[in-house]
Amino acid sequence: MKKAIILILAACGLASFAQIQQSNSIQTVVGSGRNSDYRTAVYEALVQAASQVQGVSLQDSRDAFVDSTAQVKKTKTDGSDISEIRESLKQSVSAKTKGRVLSYRVTAEKYMTEMGLWFIELEAKVPGQYTVGLPPDNRRRMVVMPFRSLTDKVGVFGQTLQMGTTCEEIAARLNENLTQTRRFTMLDRAFNAETSAELSRLNLENASAGDLGRFQQLLVTDYMVIGTVKVYSSPATSYNQWTGVTTQNDGPFLEVSYRVILVPTSQLKWAGTIIVPYSACRGDSVDTALASGMSVAAREVSHDIVNNIYPTRVTGKTTYELVLNQGGTSVREGEMLDVFRQGEVIVDVTSGEPLGAPEEKIATIQVTRSDPKMSYAVVAEGTPLDQIPLGSVVRRAKGMPGAGGAPVGAVSPVQVSPAGTVTPPWKR
Repeated sequence: MKKAIILILAACGLASFAQIQQSNSIQTVVGSGRNSDYRTAVYEALVQAASQVQGVSLQDSRDAFVDSTAQVKKTKTDGSDISEIRESLKQSVSAKTKGRVLSYRVTAEKYMTEMGLWFIELEAKVPGQYTVGLPPDNRRRMVVMPFRSLTDKVGVFGQTLQMGTTCEEIAARLNENLTQTRRFTMLDRAFNAETSAELSRLNLENASAGDLGRFQQLLVTDYMVIGTVKVYSSPATSYNQWTGVTTQNDGPFLEVSYRVILVPTSQLKWAGTIIVPYSACRGDSVDTALASGMSVAAREVSHDIVNNIYPTRVTGKTTYELVLNQGGTSVREGEMLDVFRQGEVIVDVTSGEPLGAPEEKIATIQVTRSDPKMSYAVVAEGTPLDQIPLGSVVRRAKGMPGAGGAPVGAVSPVQVSPAGTVTPPWKR
């Protein structure tokens, strides 16, 4: 008898490994369960089978599936009461599990008197998973959370800016830029209410049984981007006591501090601050200048994140151009980039931690055109095109570009009017 028990336990353990066959989005999966009550043992086997495919629990349907008022230990396998229970469970399984299990067939069952347990092994037909587009596991997942501000509003040249709106706009632009890099599976958190409302339709009585397995696959992020936003009220001014002239200087207009957190471990993977000066903004009003500054900030943050996780590389060549594995809004026509040849990875002699590979600048290139997924560039100076190795790292040339494409630099100071009013930089 002990030998029989060991064999049954071993069979139940082996059944925990999914044996899946795909057939028109319906998968046949092996599951096993054990319990003193027959119904509960079947239920446990179905839970194991469904979770292998859908990754969801049937716990919310357990009370409906298992009739607690009729849970009585059975010591016979051929009694009429057990036969009735078997037939009742098979007929109601799809409705009681809300479509998570369509049907099942018991392949082995035994009641062990010494242990007081039913051992059930079955094959269940479960709706297969459904994924739109590329499998999400091919890319690391990332979510941009709403940014924050220390103040609710700020005055800029006599106009009041609502910082809540500014923070939302920064996050939206950053989401757009990171999505266009095609380096991450971007998850949305701004419209959770709308998404949840649509998914709640799966709980309706007339919902398709197959949709449960297809759409209840919510993803949890790998990386989370959080940050703060600050808008400066006006550019700095300086007074020359010798000439009696007050001048207005270029200074910070928008400051965006951000952090990239690895969610599973709460590890801070990267952090930085982008300061956009007035001279980087374009427009004829506070609103348009702020929009211009937010575009610059979002682009710089996106650039930093991507290049610290997935640096741009030379991925191919045409007759006259290098092909880069980055496109979209991250690389713009006319932009100057530096190309680096990488050496062997260096390991810290103290900690044993890899420090990365040393880089040697070998060329400067200029982007000639950009597609959604990649871009093209010609060699401006340095190593000839045919001698640049594939896989070489490409980084932005020194100097942060402004919204108009030109490098950011301090504008010439201007004199403040005798009345003490300051001229906005975009109206000079």
